[in-house]
Order: sequence, then C-alpha cells, then structure tokens
Amino acid sequence: AEGMAEAERRFKRTLIFFHHIIAAGKRAAVQDWALELKLGGYSKIGWPGIVIVEGEEARVDAYVRALKRLKWQHMEVRGEEVEDVPEGSSADHLRRLHWGFEELPEGGMSVLAERCREAGLEALFKTSLK
Repeated sequence: AEGMAEAERRFKRTLIFFHHIIAAGKRAAVQDWALELKLGGYSKIGWPGIVIVEGEEARVDAYVRALKRLKWQHMEVRGEEVEDVPEGSSADHLRRLHWGFEELPEGGMSVLAERCREAGLEALFKTSLK
C-alpha cells in the first residue's frame, strides 16, 4: 500500500502507440476507462492509433494495464513523463491537457500535434513518430 500512496504523489503523462484503433468497442474502452480513472487526454483513431493521457501515476499505470488486456495487433508505450506532486498541492495542478478525454478522427494527427505543442508537450508527442 505504501507504493500506492507514493504513486498518488506522482503525476504521469504517457503516450501509447497502436498499430490502429478502429473497433468501436476498443474506441469506447479507450475513452470510458480514461474518464473512469479521472485521466485527461486524447485518442487519435485510425492508423496509427495514438493515446496520450495524464493523471495520478497509479491511475495512468492502471489504465495502461487495462488496455494491454485487450487484443491489439501492436501496442507500445513510447513516451512517459513523471513529476512529483509538491507537498500540500494536488496532482490536478500539474495537468497540462484538458480535463476529460477527447477522441480525434483518423486525420487528426496534426490536431493532436498542435494540442501537445500548446500544452508544452511537444517532446512527448514526438515519441509517437519514432
């Protein structure tokens, strides 16, 4: 339980790369689970599929584990950023993306790049291009 409390004091952003995100059930899971875990972020559907989420480290890790249990042709965590939550502060103060979760269309890569740039997360976005 100690590790869990520690993970709540850390804030994490993760970029996950998928061969594709097309199936309606998976698209719904990507979005619903993020909202359930109070994560903010985006998914870009189609080929390739990209998910960027941020939130308390323990919740982000739980989200990635849940997604891994679905059958994907290829799923890989490509980028991660972790920050300590300052004493007496809340993890929410470290959010750079919007609250909630938004699905971007198949042609939405440039929109995702722009949102990441605006949030100062260009380096994280670029991990999707390697």
